[in-house]
Amino acid sequence: MAEKSAKNVLEPYAWLLQIITGLAMVGLVTFHFLTTHMVEHALSFESVSLRFQDYGYKIIYALLLIFVAFHAFNGLRAIALDTEFGMKRKKLVNWSMVVVFLAALIVGLYIMFLF
Repeated sequence: MAEKSAKNVLEPYAWLLQIITGLAMVGLVTFHFLTTHMVEHALSFESVSLRFQDYGYKIIYALLLIFVAFHAFNGLRAIALDTEFGMKRKKLVNWSMVVVFLAALIVGLYIMFLF
């Protein structure tokens, strides 16, 4: 029996998560657009401050950050794995993207909840 490679096991789930995060981003980006660009003075400091005092908005924007960061870094990971370098160093590519994703997420969430 042939042993399954990490790419064969991981890729269907990575592709499924790419689709799910893409669809979720459509709704969240639409919400963001309507909230910030369709309301007069929505981008003023006072309006932004008021929105970020509401935990509902923080949760929505945290979800948007999580989905965008995962979608972006998973896409970069897939592109890197399609190169000769990436094919030879799959573990390095995968773990590098995980580390960069988590770092971006931690910094983004810290800044968001600090506000």
